[in-house]
Amino acid sequence: MSTIQSFEEMEIWQIARELHLQVYNITLTIESLTKDFELKDQMRRSSGSIMDNIAEGFGRGSRLEFIQFLSIAKASASELQSQLVRCLDRKHMTQDNFSTLNEMTLKVGNKIGAFIKYLNQTNIKGQKFINRVPGNEKNQTPNNTKHQTTNNGESNETINTAKAAKPLGAYPHARRVGNLLFLSGIGSRNATDNAIPGLELDAAGIILKYDIEAECHQCFANVKAVLEASGSSWEKIIDVTVFLTNMKDDFPVYNKVYGEYFTAVQACRTTVEVKSLPTPIAIELKVIAVIE
Repeated sequence: MSTIQSFEEMEIWQIARELHLQVYNITLTIESLTKDFELKDQMRRSSGSIMDNIAEGFGRGSRLEFIQFLSIAKASASELQSQLVRCLDRKHMTQDNFSTLNEMTLKVGNKIGAFIKYLNQTNIKGQKFINRVPGNEKNQTPNNTKHQTTNNGESNETINTAKAAKPLGAYPHARRVGNLLFLSGIGSRNATDNAIPGLELDAAGIILKYDIEAECHQCFANVKAVLEASGSSWEKIIDVTVFLTNMKDDFPVYNKVYGEYFTAVQACRTTVEVKSLPTPIAIELKVIAVIE
């Protein structure tokens, strides 16, 4: 991280880019695979997730955050390997095509794993910590926080950020008490236009179609935005309560996507079904994290 200036210079990202391009091209050229819409889309998302998470992790400027995103990228590589096996089993590709893509996927996964091992053994903290004055971390508060002090002198801050959808009522995105951060319920509305990804409503506002996977990704992105605006980060989550509106149909997909984000975090989790949420979203998270 100290000598590489951009994620494009990283060998693991370059291999992941080439892998995604090959996966994308093969999903365009093999006729039977082009008609297997679910598998085709899954392969594209998994291969894209590898390179995107490497890039985002690098851009975070923090060693621990980089490790977290590399873990997600490595998990996406394993997911792609499984999808390639399914592709072979369904006779969408030849053994030669499978071997080429599988070998490349295994290669990038192994190199990511080796890089994670290196980062775990180094004392480098990352670019975002270079100009910090030792011992003053607790005095550095985000610009969008309102600071208060409790009677016992503990830090008490309310946090709102424009990078997550605006709260629907008189409550903040998060509140810090001491070294604990409590997030309000965070759903899948997009901060930019308040839209819910994959949602289709009729004229009466009745849900015609929704995409639980897309909502999971957006929901988790919103949570990350609030954590970072609060001075915390994804790997510091310690407890998660998840609200689903359709446990029977949505749990398998939600649980898979959850694993991509939380496997390395190992936060406590509770998942419950609710009849509805205040907006026509299918998922909402209630999170507790720490701030050190």
